[in-house]
Amino acid sequence: EELEKVKKEILKNYLNVTRYKLHVILFFSGRCALYHLLKSLNLKEGDEVLVQAFTCEAVVLPIIALNLKPVFVDVEKQSFSINPIDLKKKLSKKSKVVILQHTFGILPRQREKLLSIIRKYNLMLIEDIAHGINISNIKKQKAKLKNHFFLLSFGRSKSLSSVFGGAVVTQNKTIAKKLESFSLPYPSYSLIFKFLLYKPIAFLIKLTYNFYLGKIIHIFAQKLNLLIPEITQKEKVGEYDNFFDKQYPNALAILLLNQLKRFGKIQRERKKIVNFYLNNFKNVPRSTLHVTPALIRFPLLIKNRDKIWQNLAKKGIFLGRWYDSPISPKGFPLDRVGYKWGSCPEAEKVCQKIINLPTTNIKLNEAERLINTLNDVIYEN
Repeated sequence: EELEKVKKEILKNYLNVTRYKLHVILFFSGRCALYHLLKSLNLKEGDEVLVQAFTCEAVVLPIIALNLKPVFVDVEKQSFSINPIDLKKKLSKKSKVVILQHTFGILPRQREKLLSIIRKYNLMLIEDIAHGINISNIKKQKAKLKNHFFLLSFGRSKSLSSVFGGAVVTQNKTIAKKLESFSLPYPSYSLIFKFLLYKPIAFLIKLTYNFYLGKIIHIFAQKLNLLIPEITQKEKVGEYDNFFDKQYPNALAILLLNQLKRFGKIQRERKKIVNFYLNNFKNVPRSTLHVTPALIRFPLLIKNRDKIWQNLAKKGIFLGRWYDSPISPKGFPLDRVGYKWGSCPEAEKVCQKIINLPTTNIKLNEAERLINTLNDVIYEN
């Protein structure tokens, strides 16, 4: 019953769609959802899945695990999404699927051009909206594709979070039935208990981190194995981890349902912070002048990024660096998934300069302090 409520709320409050017959299939994680979606598409060994550089291992490893070939496409830095010119260059007779990432929740700037290419070459489209989606702009575009899927993630750092979780949304009834037919086990009760502990522990760590108590709590939580890592050791060395191949449990559905009901308020708060950043930066060069409101994180491209990040950390300010490698996390074995340095130069440049600011659970006075400190540190450097 809770799972069915979540599906309805995803369509109603997140995708803002009720008049279309859409199917929502829930999984334990976004990477599990992607793995089983690709598995259901009747692809052959060696078929190509085109995916942007400036992404994370969770997108690439399911492709490798199914003996498919990831083909990396460069980005355009206005929206950190696929560049249609490079997409056309990378196409071949084996190209079957395009994964279009809405990085930070920004609508891909050239989405219409990308859709026209996908239609022309009869490709399947998976829109990765794990970071969020600007559905109002998408609804203005009337392009329809026969094989069009939306991929969602409810991981701890995503737009909607139940610590772990993911989903596929599609109009394709045949694929939906295939996805529902996979007999996946549920997580154990002990694992679910750890997931439920994550949010209160994380809140306590954040609340007391600057007093060193948070660091102590963090260390003990890790030693007691209470914090399930977002990325496993197996994934860090370039292997898909079937630890995530599980069904989505009711306990996490209840967490997600609570957020879905408050989603409008959450988005308004994010939008307020994003607009505050846009209106108050002085010395910081913005990554784009048409940043979409309500982003999961606010991206900036700055020189001397690592030095500035370290100086901010000394002042007790820890910012994100999504993504500081063409395939995150840094140190991931790029050769393991066939990425070649120089193949996506724009993405590689962005990785050297990107820094992202929080938009969730941050008050205006905290955002103001962050801006002032960041401006000062950049001026000093």
